[in-house]
Amino acid sequence: KGSSPCVIQDKFCGIINISVEGLHDVMTEDSETGTYKDCMLMSHLEEPKVTEDEELPIEQDKRKKMLALKDPVHMVSLQQFIYEKLKAQQELLGEQGFQSLMETVDTEIVTQLQEFLQGF
Repeated sequence: KGSSPCVIQDKFCGIINISVEGLHDVMTEDSETGTYKDCMLMSHLEEPKVTEDEELPIEQDKRKKMLALKDPVHMVSLQQFIYEKLKAQQELLGEQGFQSLMETVDTEIVTQLQEFLQGF
C-alpha cells in the first residue's frame, strides 16, 4: 500500500510550493533577456576573482573550490531538475491527469513556476 507515485500526488501542492520557494532563493533574473538563471551553479571555468588587496588563492582555497564544484547544489540546475520531474509526472499521469493535479495548486504559485520554467 502507498506506492511512491501516490505519495507524490498526495503531497503535490507542498512539493510545488517548496520548489517555487527554492527557485525564488536561487534564481536571478537577467535584466537584458528577462530570463532567470540559477545563481548557485558554478562553472568549472570560473576562476575565483582576486581584488587588488587580496592575496592569490592558496592551495586550500583551490581544494575548497574543487570540493564545492562536486556538490549537486552547484552542478544541477534547480530549474532543469524541477522541469524534468514535472515532465516525468506528466508522462506518468497523462495530460488529463497531470492537468487536474496542477489545478490543485494555488494559481499564483503556478504562475510563478511557469515564469521560472519559461524557455524549457
